[in-house]
Amino acid sequence: MKQPHEYTKRILLAVSGLSPQILTETLYGLTIASETPFIPTEIHLISTLEGAHRARLDLLHSDSGKFLAFCKEYQMPTIQFNEHNIHVIADHHGNPLDDIRNPEQNEAAADFITQIVSELTQDEEAAIHVSIAGGRKTMGYYLG
Repeated sequence: MKQPHEYTKRILLAVSGLSPQILTETLYGLTIASETPFIPTEIHLISTLEGAHRARLDLLHSDSGKFLAFCKEYQMPTIQFNEHNIHVIADHHGNPLDDIRNPEQNEAAADFITQIVSELTQDEEAAIHVSIAGGRKTMGYYLG
């Protein structure tokens, strides 16, 4: 049986609230601090509208993006992570959510998150590491 780090396609899937640095902290743990590194070939981040905005600025900005700096500092191979890999939670009408405050938004978040998980787990040749460290506790629950 293949170990996760042996798959050609390795996906890091994470949820994030207003502190997107959880992604680089998770990446450090998986790639640098681990005896058996899991170096993702792609990253997907699920967040609210505001969380996604902060992730773009804090992680992907060409001058100050922490993800880009991390990859450069630790000489990571190419990891596919761009604005298209940041998934904004939407309600059942397709409207992006700023936050998850009520039961309807909670249900929409659950459906959205499980849909992303379903899509990413279709590929039998992919290993997926799920990080539940960021975002609201309910986001991590639905992801896990």
